[in-house]
Parts: sequence; C-alpha cells; structure tokens
Amino acid sequence: MKTVALFGASGGLGSQLLPLLETKYNVIGLSSSLIDVTDVKQVNEFFSINNIDIVINLTGYNFDAFAHKINTEQLDKQIDVNIKGTVNVVSSCLNNMRQQQFGRIILVSSVLADHPVMSTSIYAGCKGFVDSFTKTVALENAGKNINCNSLQLGYFDGGLTYKIPEAFRDTIKNNIPAKRWGTVDELYNTIDYLIETGYITGQNINISGGII
Repeated sequence: MKTVALFGASGGLGSQLLPLLETKYNVIGLSSSLIDVTDVKQVNEFFSINNIDIVINLTGYNFDAFAHKINTEQLDKQIDVNIKGTVNVVSSCLNNMRQQQFGRIILVSSVLADHPVMSTSIYAGCKGFVDSFTKTVALENAGKNINCNSLQLGYFDGGLTYKIPEAFRDTIKNNIPAKRWGTVDELYNTIDYLIETGYITGQNINISGGII
C-alpha cells in the first residue's frame, strides 16, 4: 500500500478528502499544528523519518485586499505559506522519491491563477507560481518515474468557498457554467487518477465546473 502525506488535512477540503484516501492508501494527515510548511527544518525532518510515495499539498492562505490596500504582514504570510511552503514540501520529498524511483506530487493551485478576480492579486499570483513551479519540477523528475501536477481548483463544497460572504455565493454559483459547487468525491477521483497514471505530468488541471 502506497503512503500519502496529505498536507492541509485539517482544512475544509482536506478533512473531507482524508477518509476517501484512506480507503485505498496509507495516509498521514498533517495540519499546520503538526508541521509548519514555512519551516524547512520541520519539513525536512518529517521526510527524513517517513517513507512517502505520494505528496498532496492542500495548504494555502488567502487574504483578500485591493492592491492599494495590501499590507506587509498579509503579503509576507501569503508568500510564506503559498510559495515558500510549496517549495519546502516539494524539495524535501524529492530526495527519497528519486532514490526509490517513484513519486507522485500533487499541488493545489486555483482557478484564480488564470482567472483572477478583484482583491485576489497576491493569492492569484502565488498560485500562478505554483503552476509554473509544477512544470519545472515535472521536467526535472520525469525520468525518475516521478510526476508532478497542479490542480486549479474552482469553487468546491468546502474549504475557502465558505469564507466568501454568504451574500455573494449565489452570484458566484450562477457564474459557474455547471451551476454548482464541486464535490470532494470529484476531487478525490482526479487525485486518484493522477496517482495511477504516471504518464501525466507537468499539467495544471482545471477542476472548476467549466470556468475556462
């Protein structure tokens, strides 16, 4: 049985995804209270004592603000979690994966990377970094039977969707071509497919109900 490290397992989508993954994989669920992804020493230590086959990084942080109102504290936190945290997780897991000639890395991005909305400039930019980083990691490791893909998530029934003020949710849902939120089962099915299909790598896969 393959072992999965699920970062962000205590979040809305992560907590829903965890039991689905456990039906097929040995899953280590990790929250920010267990490992701070912005601390490379903590991340390195985790991978040094755990043999991980599959990494799924759901960690993320968003703070909405118009560009002229962005403050340094919120800017730094978004960069630390969304960019530095992603790099720490990926760089730390790769040594063992390269030695064992197998690995699956799935990074959670956002539809906002290609379709930003007002007040999301930093978050959208961070997710654009994740998508670009994914492609380079895939190129560097394809010959080692390691794939790396990102999931450009749209609006799901859980997670950051419920941080949107309730008054705006119906408007957002009506602007989704599928006219509904995504489900965690659809997220799991996509992740499982990427794990099982090693020939797919370096892709930014849009899961958004038709937002293109």
